[in-house]
Amino acid sequence: MKLLLILLVFGSCLAACCLANDEPKCGPLQIIKVRRQWHKAYGEGSHRVEFATKLMSKIVKTMPAARDTFKDYRSDNIYSPKFKALSQRLLANFAAVVDTSDDPAALKIILERIKTEYDQMGIQSELYDVFADSLMEALPKYLGSHFDWDAWVPCVKDLLSHLK
Repeated sequence: MKLLLILLVFGSCLAACCLANDEPKCGPLQIIKVRRQWHKAYGEGSHRVEFATKLMSKIVKTMPAARDTFKDYRSDNIYSPKFKALSQRLLANFAAVVDTSDDPAALKIILERIKTEYDQMGIQSELYDVFADSLMEALPKYLGSHFDWDAWVPCVKDLLSHLK
């Protein structure tokens, strides 16, 4: 009986050790969390415009080269209708990626279309990292204590890696 108890405790400790060393993965549960939290943060209507403006503002401040990339969209004035429209378009694309993240065939089609579009726009691969960092900074402000960092980080990394 004591041996069984010792083996049980040892096995539990070993399992806890292994789980603690694993990096977070973007599995089905994480995708569900990310999708639900994205829809809450992204919202609808004027809330989307506000969210997109704040996020894009952070991006152009963090990466001045982004201002050059988006100069045809009035990146000199993030409150211009043209820049707001671009911001909405970029976040709508990200929303499409999040929404299809559990359907590999649909996700592949969406990612191919977005990659082609972004390559034509001259979006540099560094911009995806700045987007991810800016998103990780913005989301807790919109989601509060419901924000799940361990779900978001691997899923965003995985989803954006297909666009680089």
